[in-house]
Amino acid sequence: MWRIIFQNFWFKLVAIIMALFLWFHVATEEVLEHTNTFLLEIFNISEHLILAEELPEQVDVTIRGKGKELLKFLLAEKKSLKIDAKEFKRGETKYTIKPEEIPLPEELELRVTEILFPQDLKIRLDHPMEKEVKVQPNIKILPAEGFEQVSALYYNPEEVVISGPRMWVRGLTVIHTQEKVIENVENPISDQVDLVLPEGYNLSLSSQKISFSVNIERTVERVIFNLPVKAIRIPNRREIMLEPDSINVSISGAESVINQIGPDEITVTVNCAEAKRNETVKLPVLVKLSAKVELKHTEPDSVEVFMK
Repeated sequence: MWRIIFQNFWFKLVAIIMALFLWFHVATEEVLEHTNTFLLEIFNISEHLILAEELPEQVDVTIRGKGKELLKFLLAEKKSLKIDAKEFKRGETKYTIKPEEIPLPEELELRVTEILFPQDLKIRLDHPMEKEVKVQPNIKILPAEGFEQVSALYYNPEEVVISGPRMWVRGLTVIHTQEKVIENVENPISDQVDLVLPEGYNLSLSSQKISFSVNIERTVERVIFNLPVKAIRIPNRREIMLEPDSINVSISGAESVINQIGPDEITVTVNCAEAKRNETVKLPVLVKLSAKVELKHTEPDSVEVFMK
C-alpha cells in the first residue's frame, strides 16, 4: 500500500499544491462580507470642556469586498475611528457615524455596507469643575473581649478634591470610604481604606485612599476606697447624719484612663428629699463618673439617713 502511495510522489505533491493554489484563487475572488471592530476616539475637545458621559469604546461595522482584499485587510494594521469635536459645544451633540468615515486602507477595494453599532452617538460635554468635599469614613472597629477603644477614629485626609464635569461635581458634599470592619482588635491599629468614587463619569479624586488609626487598650477594674458621700436636697434648717458617710466604688475602663482617675473626679451623693424628721431611712447612693469609665458596683450600695 505504501509503495503505491509514494510512487511518483513528487509529481503528486506538485499536483496537490497546484490544486490548492487554484482553489485559493477562486475562493479569494469571491465577494464576501466581514464584520469588524474599530476603536473609537474623540479628539480636539475644547480645553474648556470635558466629556461628561461615557462613549462606546468601539464601533462594529460590516465590510464588503473580494476575499483576497478582506484577507489583506485582516493582516494590515487597524486604524481607529476618530471623531473631531472641535465644533462641539457644551451640552449634548447627536453624531451619526457615516460609512465613509470608517478608516479603510485606500489601496484596498473594500467598502463599508452597514454601521452595526452604534449608529448614533450622544456626545455630552460639560465645563470642568473641582471642589473640596469632606471624607466620611465607613469603618467599624470591634475590640476583642476585655479590650476597648480609647480614642476617636483618626483619619487623614479629612477632605479631598474631586474634579470632573460640573453636572456631576456640583452636587457632591461628601465622599465615603469603602466599608471596612476589623474584629477582635487587641492593639492600636493603623491601616488604609479606599475612597468610593461617586456615581458619574470622568470623575477623579486628589487621593484614592485615606489612612486611619485608633487606639485600643485592655479593660481593667479598679476600686477606689472611702469616697465621701454628700447629702443633697436637705430640707431647710435640718441636719443630716449618714451611716456610713463613705463608700468604696468599683470602676472599669481602659487601663490608661483608669490609672489616671483620682478620688476628686468621682462624686457620690444621696438624695435626702424623702427623709423624715427623727426617722432613719435607707437611701441609694448616686455616683457621677467620667464618661470614659463605667461603674461596676458600690460597697455598700445605700446608706442610712437620719434627719433631725
